[in-house]
Amino acid sequence: MRDFSTKQTFVGISLGNQSSNDTGVAILNKNLKIVTLDKLYTLDDIIFFLNNLNGKEDVLCLISMADNAVMLSHKWKYTSKKYQLVQTTGNIKNVDDWQERFSARGAEYFATLKSSGYDLYRYEIADIKMKLGLGGLFKSRSPQDCKFMQNVLKTRFGLSELPSNMIPVSQLEAILGAIAAYKVAQSSKLNVMYNYKGLEVLTLPLGDCECKVS
Repeated sequence: MRDFSTKQTFVGISLGNQSSNDTGVAILNKNLKIVTLDKLYTLDDIIFFLNNLNGKEDVLCLISMADNAVMLSHKWKYTSKKYQLVQTTGNIKNVDDWQERFSARGAEYFATLKSSGYDLYRYEIADIKMKLGLGGLFKSRSPQDCKFMQNVLKTRFGLSELPSNMIPVSQLEAILGAIAAYKVAQSSKLNVMYNYKGLEVLTLPLGDCECKVS
């Protein structure tokens, strides 16, 4: 594993699966203080943000795995099993990768950044929520889930800069990515779940719910 202990800036990006859905951006410093909270939309916006991020050598960035917007519903899949196997028939074409769970949006660009020396990885939002003790109590992305997550981020992780009113869920999920990046930098081991289109998808040890700011 590369030594990330000298990293000063931790970036989380909650990637929207299409331009109509906002992409949350969060930047934390080494003291777990919020430097930036923002929303982006188009892939060009995301590319512009990453290309113009200052001090790239001091940055550890985690980008979420976005759900595939064209993947068919679970109800369709369960129904189809009674009649035919999608993977073994030529009658149903895999158009726009609708069999894929995750979106490939921006994957080629992210892999290019990684190959150029940028310390950039991916993360699954649901996995990081669970590992930080923030998942499972409420329906994902419901108002109750967002309020709970924002309150815990303020109290447990000391993000006092968060306002009392609700911030967009994409920004909350981006903060999760930034906290995960911070914890990866503190760890002596890189916990990789799998590789996705040229990038490692990272996780955290189970029960790793505290952040110790030096």
